[in-house]
Amino acid sequence: MYVLLRCALLTYALCAVSNGLKTSAAVEHIIFFMIDDYGFADASYKAELYNGTNPPPTPNIDTLAKAGVRLESYYVNKLCSPTRTAFLSGRYAYTIGMDNGVIVDGQNIDLPLNIKTIADHLKGAGWRTSAYGKWDAGMTAWGSTPTCRGFDNFHGFYSAASDYYTHMVGGGFDYHNDTAVDDSVKNTYTTHAVTAAVQQWIRLQVSQHGAGMKSFAYVAHEAVHGPLEVPVSYIDDECRRRIPDDFPSRLIYCGMVRAVDESVGNITQTYKELGIWNNTLVILSADNGGNVGDGGNNYPLRGNKATTWEGGVRGLGFVYGAGLAAAVQGTVNHEIFHVTDWLPTLVVGAAGVALGEEGRPCPTCTRAVAPLDGVNQWPMLHRGVLPSARTEVLLDLDATACWAQAASCVVPGTSALRMGRWKLIHGHPAVWQKPNESAATCTPRSGAAKNAAQPTAVPVITAATSTPWCPNGWVPPPRVPGAYEFPQPPPDAGADCVVGKPCTLPDNSPLLVGTTMLFDVVADPFEHNDVARSNPTVVAQLLARLREFNASHCAGAPCLPVVSDGPRGTPTRGNWLPWRGDPNPAVCDTNVSSSPTPETGLHSSLQINKFSSLAPPSLPVVGWCWDGHWSSGGVSAMTVQILVDDTLIVQQRANVSRAGLPAKTGAPNTEHGFAYTLTGKAATALAGAGLHRLNVKVFTTEGSTGPDAASVDVTHSPVCYRSGVLQEHC
Repeated sequence: MYVLLRCALLTYALCAVSNGLKTSAAVEHIIFFMIDDYGFADASYKAELYNGTNPPPTPNIDTLAKAGVRLESYYVNKLCSPTRTAFLSGRYAYTIGMDNGVIVDGQNIDLPLNIKTIADHLKGAGWRTSAYGKWDAGMTAWGSTPTCRGFDNFHGFYSAASDYYTHMVGGGFDYHNDTAVDDSVKNTYTTHAVTAAVQQWIRLQVSQHGAGMKSFAYVAHEAVHGPLEVPVSYIDDECRRRIPDDFPSRLIYCGMVRAVDESVGNITQTYKELGIWNNTLVILSADNGGNVGDGGNNYPLRGNKATTWEGGVRGLGFVYGAGLAAAVQGTVNHEIFHVTDWLPTLVVGAAGVALGEEGRPCPTCTRAVAPLDGVNQWPMLHRGVLPSARTEVLLDLDATACWAQAASCVVPGTSALRMGRWKLIHGHPAVWQKPNESAATCTPRSGAAKNAAQPTAVPVITAATSTPWCPNGWVPPPRVPGAYEFPQPPPDAGADCVVGKPCTLPDNSPLLVGTTMLFDVVADPFEHNDVARSNPTVVAQLLARLREFNASHCAGAPCLPVVSDGPRGTPTRGNWLPWRGDPNPAVCDTNVSSSPTPETGLHSSLQINKFSSLAPPSLPVVGWCWDGHWSSGGVSAMTVQILVDDTLIVQQRANVSRAGLPAKTGAPNTEHGFAYTLTGKAATALAGAGLHRLNVKVFTTEGSTGPDAASVDVTHSPVCYRSGVLQEHC
């Protein structure tokens, strides 16, 4: 197998290469790129480190990585939400109950709401903060969303994945500018929309606050996660020279990587033009291993996304720019580093901000604030201080799950731990794995047929042209015809599993029923040799450490996600939005256990007035209404009706200024208020003898006031008058 490591073998040392950076400057700006499902081997600089790779061209990423510190023993989680919540919180995904799942399509799950995020800490110290792209850390209540979790601004979507052009997912539209639904991005490729938003935001910050302000941009690209979509121009030439046409998924994936690389180049160029580049620190991180079925590649590492093999949890990552001393610029670092380390490393180390109180108010939270799992690695990154501040990393911990058939579950759970040079896998190495299913197979083609990406000039992905698949083995990347290597099945796959032929693991395979494996990932980073039998003392030590983790978190019980009561969310008028707690985004309500809010999400108020003392009688009817679930996040003016004794008197738009409502991009505090003065017969009737009712309704069906249109009473409506005197009860 063609898997030699080109740089020095994995030791606890820095492998120096040439670099052109100047002496480090103070860190005043941080850009954190999170690239979704990005394969370990899918940046072109990896070809200089490992044989057998065939990465997409990434000139902008390469320039930064090769002049910074390349982190080659950098660990993330095996899935999206676990890594993102671990990064934001500085806690192991296991600690916060996020270890084995992905938050999709209105699930009642959030990053624990009593934990401060990395953005909370920086914002508290005066930094300008913003988030872009994929959130995937919960959206049950507004208090779960980015602008209520430390980010001044947000431009992206809440779910796990969406169409790159329509921005639809799970039957709803999911794209937001701060808290407003942003349908202006329809038909705009997500990577392009995110890039433009970052550029616009940093220009605005410098314009408004000067170059001396400090900023943190969390740029969480949806790419290169499926669905496989990219403008065909990114596939032509460079990708087609590297990848044969009969691997269209890898071709499209290559184009998606090129679009991300272009984004990195365009964003960093904007920082240069603004004169703040020399004080900018850049981090780029994968969120998990590449998804081989969608064209990603982790070779020569074993496994892929959703597994605890190195190909699932060892991520592509590097750091570049301000704060890095000359001695570390242009180095390759093989020290253990984990995604949870970024919070203390960036907040305390790079920004010089004390963490202080780590919790935030959450009246309905029942768990205590979990202790920080991340460690401050800034001395190593800043000055090259060795060894790493981290000697172990918890990669996975679920002590109970059986992904194989229950009757054949020998070793339950999905647990993995690295301690020094040793890595233990205990239980099942792959998530969602069952006998006779795709995750248990090893085949030259995955058998998965998918639609072509836009535009249709990209070849259709069929079962005959799908990507190779072998999640428990090794999958070399597709190459030009004649140079392609078939997937390598795992050693215990059975006699029927031979290179070049499809096979299914036997039902009693240890990889399906659970087992305990040990690897020396310093000498054997590609996990070829299970040495558990020859090192029983080491196995016992690591198993004991796993038990300590399990006993020290969640009172010894498995740390499960905090799940809100009641039904999961559904799109509201076609849009994905929070569905619990106070519907006003500005309140940032964390009360996810409260009853689901009405579908309208309406906030409104009627100012209750008295009749004027002048004759003839007149009554001012003044108020406001705003619905965050409406198009443009409630910016559009709503239709209001005023009725006296159930008779329609006037219908108008709530289109006058209403101070105090949440500011809306493009329409600051306008189009929300209504004001009308009742005179004539209506006022005379209300002021006359007997009991009379004044009612104000707002229509919650946009663009319609017909008999079937939905409407609700404005808050404080109806009100009643008896002989012109306002009554306490109606």
